[in-house]
Amino acid sequence: MKGVIGNEKLKKLMEKYHGNISVLEEQIDVKLQMEYFKESREQKSQLVKEEVLNRKEEIFSDELVLNEKKKLLCQLALVDEVEAFKALERYRQLPDKQLLSWSVLAYQQSKMLMQSTLLDEKPLFISTGLGGQGKMLRYFIVIITKDYANFVDYQKKLVRNEFETAFKKSESVLEEITCEGNYLTLTGLVSLDVGLKKMISQIIAQCNEIGDFLNTSVLVTNVKKLSSLEIQAMIEEQKNNSIDK
Repeated sequence: MKGVIGNEKLKKLMEKYHGNISVLEEQIDVKLQMEYFKESREQKSQLVKEEVLNRKEEIFSDELVLNEKKKLLCQLALVDEVEAFKALERYRQLPDKQLLSWSVLAYQQSKMLMQSTLLDEKPLFISTGLGGQGKMLRYFIVIITKDYANFVDYQKKLVRNEFETAFKKSESVLEEITCEGNYLTLTGLVSLDVGLKKMISQIIAQCNEIGDFLNTSVLVTNVKKLSSLEIQAMIEEQKNNSIDK
């Protein structure tokens, strides 16, 4: 599996934080998230709380250039005062278009800081490129046929039924499933305490008991949804590797 937080690691984290976990719901590019937290670390080293609070209304000003506004948003998110949080909350409702995702990250960081300060317990924040909901993370799954032939109707129906049943049983949410020739893509929200790898392996095994048509090699990621070109390239690479063997 690529780009996935390991289920065992998640279970340990849930135990450590006693379920006090917050999941980023919005789908935000991972590179942008990395840029944000890098900027946040830089701003933390030179933070002066009083100066930041005195400048909080500048985030609503059209006169402040976007790059400086990004820095100020990071600074406000690092201040453990309600007025800083309230300013970010207001800005998030009507942000500059170019800073929409940045405002979400700043608000979320501020919210976590306030929870930690007011409740005297540090929560765990999980962010992925595909986001999540509540105590669930969103995953993008690609399943291909065993012989790379196109799916036929009964196979598509069987896979759909098995996934719908498994997701419902695990209190997860199957959001979308599509078929493109010799591969199926699925997008869904999976509970943090669900062993996703085991669940998918069981689904494939059950389908193969009936028709033996699914490849056991599956791509699962919570980084981003892959394009058809990226998926086709992955399939071609897998084909070539199987030939070389």
